[in-house]
Amino acid sequence: MIPVEVCDELTAERSNSVAQATASLSAEGLAPSTDAAAITERWARGEISTAQMRAAIRKMHGIV
Repeated sequence: MIPVEVCDELTAERSNSVAQATASLSAEGLAPSTDAAAITERWARGEISTAQMRAAIRKMHGIV
């Protein structure tokens, strides 16, 4: 188990990463799909691992 403080810091860093990625898409006039946003939010909350998030996004886009 990890300390609550470490978990909170990791969650904040992940949430920041999602926000930055969304802002980057927005700067290009794009937005993440509802499904992609749901997957990345689950990752940000620590519900799934980075590997699981990447696999889910790749599967959604038909990338093996």
